[in-house]
Amino acid sequence: MGLKLSMESLKTDLGYMPVFTAQPNDNNKYPGLIIIHEIFGLDEHIKDLAQRFARQGLRVWAPDLFWLAAEKGLDRTNLDQMRSFFFSLEDSQVISLMQAVLQSARANQAVIADKVGAIGFCMGGALAFMLAGRSKNLAFVIDYYGRVLYPETSDKKPLSPIDYAEGINCPVLALFSGIDPIIPPNQIQLFEDKLSDLGKSFELKIYDNAEHAFFNDRREHYNPQAAEDAWALTLAFITKHTGLAVSAST
Repeated sequence: MGLKLSMESLKTDLGYMPVFTAQPNDNNKYPGLIIIHEIFGLDEHIKDLAQRFARQGLRVWAPDLFWLAAEKGLDRTNLDQMRSFFFSLEDSQVISLMQAVLQSARANQAVIADKVGAIGFCMGGALAFMLAGRSKNLAFVIDYYGRVLYPETSDKKPLSPIDYAEGINCPVLALFSGIDPIIPPNQIQLFEDKLSDLGKSFELKIYDNAEHAFFNDRREHYNPQAAEDAWALTLAFITKHTGLAVSAST
């Protein structure tokens, strides 16, 4: 499938945010997908992933939620710097940025407006989950090993990600690592219990032998077997909730 790739600027309350888009190069209407990046921001891995999804017949938006970090001269490859930057941001502002992307995607004439979902990885998994908790128009949300609990809450982050569960009204797919100091088994159990108690529609899988960030083929903990299985589950989940005919081969 031929793709149209572009880097757009989306007007937000904080300024113009860069958004990478990958779309089938035609005028047909397709479901939409918003990809929320890891702690390192919009990088080549996320852009590549956007293209993988677009080849399946999705119009994809990947915002750079951390574009303001450039003004601070932060090294995006430095985990400590980027983690500190993230915890300095107000979650309400980050959610508003994601909602701006959702609104733009739904307004696109080449998108099936009620078939726009979100997916996120690591920090982005938690943020996608939080977006779902504050938005009524998501078709689905997919959370790859996103934090369940913050190390501590603050004025900028008054709630942990799991505290957004009550507001979710779309199906959830959650994929966790079995070897993950950031999200230990008791927190995964908390996640499952919370969504069950609230009667939410969700699917959950734990990859027992995979470490955190197992899906990112550019990081040291990449696990090909877990990643392949997670990719197939992800495409099946999107198909189930959008009616899209996709193939797990790409």
